[in-house]
Amino acid sequence: MSAAAIPPAASTVRRLGPYLLKALLGKSERSMLWHVEDERVRQERLLLMPRKLPVDEAAWLSAARAAQRVTHPGLAPVVDVGLLDGHGFVAYERALGLTLDERLSRHRLPPPADAAQWAAQAAQGLAALHEAGHVLGDVQPYQWLIPGDGHAVLLGVGLMGAVPGADAEARQVQRAEAAEEVLCLGLLLNRLMGGAAPLETTDPRAVLRRIPPHGQDFVRLGHSAAHPIPEPLRAICNRATATQPLQRYPSARAMARALEAWVDHDRHPQGGTVGQLLDKLQRFGGLPVTRPEAVKQVQAGGLERLHRGALADLVLQDLALSFELLRRVNHTRLREGRAAFGTVLSVQRALALLGLKEVAQAASALRPWPGVLAPERLLNLRLALARAHKAADVAQALAPAGYEPEVVRLVTYTQSLGRLMLQYHLADESDQIERLMQPPPPTDAQPHPSGMSEPQAAFAVLGCDLGALTMATLRAWGLADGLHAMATRPDPDSPIHTPNSDAETLRLCAAMATDLVDALALPMPRRRQAIDAAVRRFARPLGLKLHDVHLALYPEAAQVAVDRTWA
Repeated sequence: MSAAAIPPAASTVRRLGPYLLKALLGKSERSMLWHVEDERVRQERLLLMPRKLPVDEAAWLSAARAAQRVTHPGLAPVVDVGLLDGHGFVAYERALGLTLDERLSRHRLPPPADAAQWAAQAAQGLAALHEAGHVLGDVQPYQWLIPGDGHAVLLGVGLMGAVPGADAEARQVQRAEAAEEVLCLGLLLNRLMGGAAPLETTDPRAVLRRIPPHGQDFVRLGHSAAHPIPEPLRAICNRATATQPLQRYPSARAMARALEAWVDHDRHPQGGTVGQLLDKLQRFGGLPVTRPEAVKQVQAGGLERLHRGALADLVLQDLALSFELLRRVNHTRLREGRAAFGTVLSVQRALALLGLKEVAQAASALRPWPGVLAPERLLNLRLALARAHKAADVAQALAPAGYEPEVVRLVTYTQSLGRLMLQYHLADESDQIERLMQPPPPTDAQPHPSGMSEPQAAFAVLGCDLGALTMATLRAWGLADGLHAMATRPDPDSPIHTPNSDAETLRLCAAMATDLVDALALPMPRRRQAIDAAVRRFARPLGLKLHDVHLALYPEAAQVAVDRTWA
């Protein structure tokens, strides 16, 4: 790079046209930022400049002005753009905020919620720019301005001019640049939350060359930050800089949504992804009819001929109808002031309290299959429903004698409720979570890569875990009080102790059953390993033997063995 491409140091040459150079705030291979004074108006400015002189000055100026037509609160408004002595420049108000470098040198590390909000604002701006067909060309700590109050913004729109190459080639280069810019923003978020530059390198583009697919270093958020970092936010930050490129955010928009969802949920438990789900529940209801033949039989009438237990078994075949009856009966009791007598959790009791006429009305009010779900999404929801029913069967077989089978099934269904709501109401997010849970292709550096766990993948996409979706749905249906203690699965890393209550026994039976059924969906040998892990974790506290687990998980094989014995 020629010396002519860079303005001389401020100590020797203090001027570039009308701009008085006061301090160099940062530089990289591609750009540099100066604190200047515009002598025409006697105001402080920021002057961002490419390090290389434009080859075609007219083309650079035209491309820079075209890019600056993209406006967004996350992109700093431009005061001036032009060329002086062959140097391109973009000028901004100095009062927009401190650069990330200045912020970290002058202040303590911000609380994680503030860092996440600033990153979400910057990611929104970056997404708007990318979606308009432009890139920044450089994402550096001095290009991210943190305000005293107000909106965080990015500098640099139009700085690098047009992407070179023919249309197809230019689009390919632009997509690669956009992906790198999202990664650079993730590296800056890591620094803002952790307080140290990743790999002790302040230039994110230099870090890019040291992590996959270019190098073998890795970047993860440490545990020695000044503030405790919530696990969902840690998962978002770590996904932004994931070792496996396929696990990183595919776009700035995806990163912005995850950060926004966590920020909203952190401030308001009913906000973020939970708020989106509650809105969809209000507009579209819960699940659609999943067993049409059972629901049609209920709609047809003549139910008085059935014993209440048989009618409950018929209703329980369809999860939508089961939860709709429980929702109706508990909302009725709430209106009548009888909620203090406890939540109704039994379908048989709901049938008795509602009456057959209202049961038929509830069945008629459900959306027919597949509801609002697009046809290409049906298979995933069917699989999730099949797993929920299978888990309920297994839990019923694992539960100690004396527990009402209907209650065991209901508790197990509620532990799958977050997944079902995700598959039905948030199908795009469900696909992202599923992809993150799949092991990426092996490489020489990582011959045995692993996917994310379900909680970590959910944090990285939704900003909350699936348990939050479960509890939000139960609260909306008036079932949270009765099911709160049983609906949440134990944390994957927490030890399991002998249950000291009926509610905890049911909770652990449902959780073990769900883990076992999840294991059945894995390929061998991971399936056997996952089943063994579930048995080691839950069997002793629940007083179960391996034989009991096999009978619950493979009842068909057990029946064949009995038939052979008596043959």
